[in-house]
Amino acid sequence: MSDVANAENIPTLADVNRSFSNSTSVEIITEHLKSVLRYAGVELTNAQLAETALSILSSYWYLNLAELCIFFSQLKNGSRGQFVWGSKINNQAIMVALVEFCKDRRREIEHRENELVRKKAETGYSRNENLIKDIVTGVQNTRREREKAKQDFKTFCELFPYLPDKYEPMVLWKAWGGNKEALRKIYGESIPPPDVAEMDIGMYLCNYNIAKTKENES
Repeated sequence: MSDVANAENIPTLADVNRSFSNSTSVEIITEHLKSVLRYAGVELTNAQLAETALSILSSYWYLNLAELCIFFSQLKNGSRGQFVWGSKINNQAIMVALVEFCKDRRREIEHRENELVRKKAETGYSRNENLIKDIVTGVQNTRREREKAKQDFKTFCELFPYLPDKYEPMVLWKAWGGNKEALRKIYGESIPPPDVAEMDIGMYLCNYNIAKTKENES
């Protein structure tokens, strides 16, 4: 039942009503009932069949045609309980069987929906995990590039292709790397702590390069 329960691509009894008429839906249910009754060796009048079919249609219009086939097949094989006693049919037993069938149907739908939610959650988690990995990798690469630039002037110039004319490139590079003499040329005697100076110069160079890039693009 899991493949057909509430399947959007299979018409329901309500769909048949809209496309054709109530009588068509009643006829479909009636034919199923006749098949089951023939199997059980019981006969009902057309009026009794129509009444039972209408009861099913009025309460279970949302069942699709495949679900209906499954229900009546289960009714035949006895897995939905006994509904024939001697030569008489118990309509109420059929309706009770439908109630139980719809409970099973609901469980199948909920199971499928839960599986879908779980798979989406796993996909989302996987994407988030990959995003986090990319961010961490990016940060690690940036740190490595920064450390390399502190040691190598060429890498420094590649990292900051635009350098202000206010300071000599070599002075900026050495000051960013923590060279005291270079720091003195930039800050004078009021040299901040090394980590503050590094961040200050780094931010200054980043902002300068961003501004120059925008300027060249305009």
